[in-house]
Amino acid sequence: MQAVFKSELTETEVRDIQKFCSSVDYFALEQSIGFSRILYNTKITYFYLLDGEIIKSFCQVNENLKFAHIWYGPVCNDKEDIITTINEIVRHYKKRGFWYLGVQMYLKSGSDCDFIEYQLNKFNKISYIFNNENTKSSLEIDLSKNIDDIFRGFRKGHRSDIKRAINSGIHVEEAAGEEDIRVFSAVYRKMCKSRSIGGHTAFEIEELINYIESNGMGKLLVARGTDNSVIGGAIFAYQGISVRYLISASDPDKRNLPMTHLIIYKALEMGKAGKFKYFDFWGYNHFADSNDQIYKVNSFKKGFGGYYTFFAKKMNFNLIPGGYNIYRLFGVMKRMKGKFKGKE
Repeated sequence: MQAVFKSELTETEVRDIQKFCSSVDYFALEQSIGFSRILYNTKITYFYLLDGEIIKSFCQVNENLKFAHIWYGPVCNDKEDIITTINEIVRHYKKRGFWYLGVQMYLKSGSDCDFIEYQLNKFNKISYIFNNENTKSSLEIDLSKNIDDIFRGFRKGHRSDIKRAINSGIHVEEAAGEEDIRVFSAVYRKMCKSRSIGGHTAFEIEELINYIESNGMGKLLVARGTDNSVIGGAIFAYQGISVRYLISASDPDKRNLPMTHLIIYKALEMGKAGKFKYFDFWGYNHFADSNDQIYKVNSFKKGFGGYYTFFAKKMNFNLIPGGYNIYRLFGVMKRMKGKFKGKE
């Protein structure tokens, strides 16, 4: 096996990596070449593992100061190759004098996940923290089921809201072009402002949609009112055998209309038509307090039925003694700096 680290990729490497990634069952958007540059201002190192001329695994590593992160990677179908990949990356960053490496695998908990963790812990100092930042879970719907059976699994209120949305004249379809994307991004920003949340910029939203659609990695579904104007929508990403619910927005002036319920139902139909195996709501916070906004988001998602899934716990590699504690300290300092700026 040959471990390859690159700061830039050739066109041939990009094509070969994209072909490999499209062949695996679980390929998170965060590991798609070019995606990270839309939302994150970090240096990226690319890694791939070769067996002869065949790519066996791939991942992007985000770097900041002396800290490195792998988000929902490596992209790989074989547990032994995942172990080799992570060990090679650990050695690489130790040689470069990094202090900490965080690895959040895109791998559901189970026997393969346990095997990988056991093998990695033989030779590495890994810290685990049981909180929402270090343990990822989600809700998933099995798309092999009949759409009527899926619908019957919805909470009664959700079923009623979908019917009410249809009766009110709302219809859902794929975005027709740049104007629909522009209007959706404006609706998204309007919603963020009404809820006093930061969110993404309109430019980031438009770049994200253009990225996934131009790469065949997802769709923007928009909800139109009786006058055919865009009043909401949601972005869905294709991740191997799953459809991921990414970002949604609805016009706060029309919050009485349950358009998002209808959008998700249409996305489920889209996923079945596309022969995907699962619909992933991508995130369910089991640590949320009943007074938190995220608790309401949990309840909304759970109303569509489905079942809980749990990802591998985030592995925090200490590349030097106390490396993870240094990383956490920098995080605290960054948050404090942000609070002080807000008071200026």
